Amino acid sequence: MAFTALLITFGVFMAMGAPVALAMGFASMVYILLGDVMPSIFIFSMVESLGGVTLLAIPFFVLAGEIMNVGGVTARIFHFAGLLVGHIRGGLAHVNIVSSLFFAGISGSAVADTAGLGRIEIKAMTKAGYSRAFSAAVTAASSCIGPIIPPSILMVLYGSMSEVSIPALFVGGLVPGLLLGLFMMIYVYFAAKKEGVVPQPRASLREIACSFVRNAPPLATPVVILAGLVFGIVTPTEAGVVAVFYAAVVSMAYGDMNWSNLGSMLEEALITTTQIMFILGMSSLFGWLVTTEQLPQAMAEFFQASGYGHLAFLFAVNIILLLLGTFMSLTSILVIFTPTLVGMGTALGVDPVHLGVVVVLNLTVGLITPPLGWCLYIVTEIAEIRFIDTARAIMPFLIPILLVLLLITYVPSLVLLPGELLLPSN
Repeated sequence: MAFTALLITFGVFMAMGAPVALAMGFASMVYILLGDVMPSIFIFSMVESLGGVTLLAIPFFVLAGEIMNVGGVTARIFHFAGLLVGHIRGGLAHVNIVSSLFFAGISGSAVADTAGLGRIEIKAMTKAGYSRAFSAAVTAASSCIGPIIPPSILMVLYGSMSEVSIPALFVGGLVPGLLLGLFMMIYVYFAAKKEGVVPQPRASLREIACSFVRNAPPLATPVVILAGLVFGIVTPTEAGVVAVFYAAVVSMAYGDMNWSNLGSMLEEALITTTQIMFILGMSSLFGWLVTTEQLPQAMAEFFQASGYGHLAFLFAVNIILLLLGTFMSLTSILVIFTPTLVGMGTALGVDPVHLGVVVVLNLTVGLITPPLGWCLYIVTEIAEIRFIDTARAIMPFLIPILLVLLLITYVPSLVLLPGELLLPSN
C-alpha cells in the first residue's frame, strides 16, 4: 500500500505542475508515513547522496564552460572550424557542427553549447544567407554532442549514482559523439542545397596551420582532461579543477577575460549547480525506495520472460526516455530512473557503461524536442523567430541523431571498445 501511495502521490503532484524535485520529496514522505521506514532516513539519504567527492566535478565543469564563454574562446573555435570545413556545401552549417564537437570537450553541457556558440553561429549563418529557422535548427541539433563528448556533466551524475567508472563513461562517449557530428554533417550536405548559399572559399593549409597554432590551447582542453583521466593522473573531480584553471589561464592569455567578469561567471555556475544538486538530493530517497521494493528485479524478470531479454529492455529504455524527455528535465529523469535502469540492466547482462551512454544520448534528445526542449527555446530567442518554426525545422535533424542512438544501442562495441583499448584495467 505504501508503494502504491508513493506512485500515486508522485503522479498527482506532477499532474498539478509541481517541480519534479518537490513531487519526489512529498511522495517519499507519504511512503515513510505509511510504511515501515524510519523518518530519519529522509535526511540521511539526502545528505549521503550529496556527500560524494565525485559530485564536486559538476560545479567545476560548469564553471569551466562559463569561463570559456566569457573569455571569447567560442569565437576562436568557430573561426578555426570555418577554416576546416567552411568550403563544403552547407559551409557554415558544417562549421556549426564542428564547433560543437570542439566546444563539447570544454563545457560538457548542451545548454552551455547552445548559449555560448549560438549567438555567434546564428548571426554568421543568417548574415551569409541561411534562413533563420535552418540556422537555429542546426545550432540546437549540434548541441546534442555536448553531453556525449567528454567531459560530460550528465555522465558524472550517472556515474556517481550508479558507481560506474566515470573515465570509462567519458571514453565511451568518444565514438558516439563523433558519429553524431558525422551523421549530422551528411544530412546537412544534402539539406543545405535548398538554402542556396555559396560555401566559403577553401582555406589554404598555411591558414589552417596558423589558426591551429593560435587556437591550440583552447582546442587542447578536452585532450588535457581526458589524458589526465586515462593515465590515472587525476580523478574526475581533480579533472574539473584542472579544467577551471586551464580555462582561466587560456582566457586571460587571450586578453578576453578580466576579474570584473568573475562575479557573473560564479553566479551562473552556482545557479546551475544548485538546481542539479537540489533535484539529486530530493530524489535520492525516491530512487532508494523504488529499488528497495525490488521493482528493477521484477521488470527484469518481465523482459526475460518476453524471450528477447536485454534487446527488449534496451528498446523499451529508448522509447520511454525519448517520451519522458519531451516533458521532463533531463536531470530529473536521470536521477529518478538511474537506480532502476542500472538494476534491471545488470540483471539482464547489459554493461552499465554501455547503458550509461545510451541513457545520456536519449536524454539529450529531449533538449531539442518540444514542448520542453530548452535548447529550442534558446535558439528561438537568439534567432528571433517563432517557436513553431524552430520546432518544425529541427524535426529532420532527429533522423541522424536517432540513427546514431540505434547504432550504439545494438552495437555496444562502439561504446565499450575505446575503453577496452585506452583503459585496459577496466
